Amino acid sequence: MPQLNPEFFVSQLFWLAVFFTFLFVFLWRVSLPRIATVLEKRQNKIDENLSSAKELQEQAMEIEKKINDQINKAKLETDEKIKETINALQEDVSSQLSSLDKDLEKKVSDAEKEILKSKDDQMKNIDNEIANITKLTVGKITDIELSDNEINKVIETHKGSFN
Repeated sequence: MPQLNPEFFVSQLFWLAVFFTFLFVFLWRVSLPRIATVLEKRQNKIDENLSSAKELQEQAMEIEKKINDQINKAKLETDEKIKETINALQEDVSSQLSSLDKDLEKKVSDAEKEILKSKDDQMKNIDNEIANITKLTVGKITDIELSDNEINKVIETHKGSFN
């Protein structure tokens, strides 16, 4: 193999030195500055994205705070409206209950009056029947004919003992 032949070592070392020098200069002057520029641009882009992300995060936090404030305000307004509605409903119910109580009291008093009237009418019917029965009984037992006035007087005098 010719590469391992010692007579070619000097020329190989020369070209090796030339090639590596050229490669070193090329990398140092051309490639590495370009790579450094790309890395710097990437770092700037990352930093810019991070700063915009922080700003967006702060804006998001402000928006979240505003939303929470609005939600709390809405809850308070809703609670207040519910309380007002409950109070209005309670007042309405109490007024309707008092109206119903008045109606029931009126109906009860009307019913009591009607019952008393019916009782009085029935008592008059009973008194009339007692008077008729008494008149017939006395007329059949004895020959005495009693007048309606006499029978009614007797019934009135003993009326307390019938009730």
